[in-house]
Amino acid sequence: MKRMAPVCLFLLCLSLPPVAGAEKVGGGDITFSPQNAHEVIFSHDKHVNEKSLKCTNCHYQIFQMSKGSFKMDMNKLTKGAFCGKCHNGQKAFDVKDTKNCVRCHR
Repeated sequence: MKRMAPVCLFLLCLSLPPVAGAEKVGGGDITFSPQNAHEVIFSHDKHVNEKSLKCTNCHYQIFQMSKGSFKMDMNKLTKGAFCGKCHNGQKAFDVKDTKNCVRCHR
């Protein structure tokens, strides 16, 4: 019976979900490299933790949760797609205002 205890403990550990290596809520930063413009670093932390937005505010209505699943460009943003859905001058700073370019492009 004493021999079975380590085996049972090992099997129990295998059945538990891994938490040490799990990605934190928010997804980290995502870097976009648009053509003919400075890169954009999107901060999940800023949107989720600082602005208190839920993941479902953007996923799956605006963005899929799969890297490269969309083709984003400024023309689409200024027409209210992708980031432009909120960054319209009402909910958040306006992507159409050229003074705001440096807020995303660095």
